Amino acid sequence: MIYNDMIFVENKIINSDRIEYAQIYFEELKTYLNSIYKYPQGNCHNLVHFGSMVLNQYNISYKKIWIFAPSRIHEKSKQSIQLPDPNGISLNGELSWGYHVALLVNYVNVSYIFDYFIDDTKPLYLNEWLQKINLTNFHLEFTSPSQYLFHVNPSKTKKNGLFNGDFFLYEGLCRDADWIPKGLAINETAIEFYKNEIYNLESTTPLCKEYKLLVGSVNNFECVLRDKAFNKKMTIDFQEKHEDVIIKYHLIYEQNLEKWIDELSRFS
Repeated sequence: MIYNDMIFVENKIINSDRIEYAQIYFEELKTYLNSIYKYPQGNCHNLVHFGSMVLNQYNISYKKIWIFAPSRIHEKSKQSIQLPDPNGISLNGELSWGYHVALLVNYVNVSYIFDYFIDDTKPLYLNEWLQKINLTNFHLEFTSPSQYLFHVNPSKTKKNGLFNGDFFLYEGLCRDADWIPKGLAINETAIEFYKNEIYNLESTTPLCKEYKLLVGSVNNFECVLRDKAFNKKMTIDFQEKHEDVIIKYHLIYEQNLEKWIDELSRFS
């Protein structure tokens, strides 16, 4: 019995050391990502790739883990990842993702998932992560940290296409066009919008629904601020009506973009 007790204590110490090791890097990386992960509407691939650039400074083993909902795999499926919006700024109160990506850090044959969108307090074991994502059907891919995003095949019904199994690096067009800084700048600007306009977002003012329509969808927010374009919801009339606030946050976005371009240059 004494021997068994010693094994139990020794295993407890080893597990404690593993968790502490993972938590140290989790907190270190969190300081770099703090201003961008609190807008979980989108840009997980940009946040995670920047995180991987930070982790490259350290001598640790890690990968990326990708999870695809059936809607990004099968033509006829509409099932996506549905999670409560922690900020409550989406019109229906939920986040909707076709895919998601996180960092998978390995230490002494144990893997820990760093996913600040899902849990910003601690690393997660794989089963914990999957439970929180709460999908019954899904497809997982494990890639090297250098894989930035994935290719898609055209789809008859899905405007974003269907995942075809291939990934690509952050080089060429996406790097020249600053895809990562633009994504990080969008998220940071959205968080600033949320903090500054919280009264209208959380009350029943006439602006509540329209502000949620703008910032509660990453596609709409990017359409207006990043692309200076229009879509079915971000119409000419909508943007003319809210011209002042759009101009205000476009300037903030441009400032954030310059900051993130400089920040990425430190890790390139």
